[in-house]
Amino acid sequence: MKEHLRTQLGGFFISVTLINLAMFILGLMMEPDLQFGYEAFAYPLIYGIIGSIPGLIMYSKKELTIRQTLIREVIQMFMIIILIIFFMFGRFKNIPDLIPQIVGVSISIMVIYVLVHVFGWMIDLKTANIMNEELMKFQKNVSKAENE
Repeated sequence: MKEHLRTQLGGFFISVTLINLAMFILGLMMEPDLQFGYEAFAYPLIYGIIGSIPGLIMYSKKELTIRQTLIREVIQMFMIIILIIFFMFGRFKNIPDLIPQIVGVSISIMVIYVLVHVFGWMIDLKTANIMNEELMKFQKNVSKAENE
């Protein structure tokens, strides 16, 4: 569970960074003249928290197969999309007028979701490589000590 929370926290920080980037790009494309106040700084944090909820809820101690993992990831991604779209647009009455924004946000969420997992995988790979190097050094030192 502790490792899962660490992974979720790392994913949160990567998500918030990518959400800031997506808000910047979508804002320039869809509403280039719109300006925000300081409250806009809270939205990436809120979206990051919302995006972390499915991962916390769907935690399993059981080792999943690759197929089960992929299905779980797809379900989590769609849960995040639904939660964030509802949070962003749920109070508006004229949803058909917002379809371009909803599509843009949905695509951004998908891209961010994939990138969070890619970056997380890259970090885990680097950590594993460092641990392997340290283990090899330790084994060499043990071998030297035994031979002396």
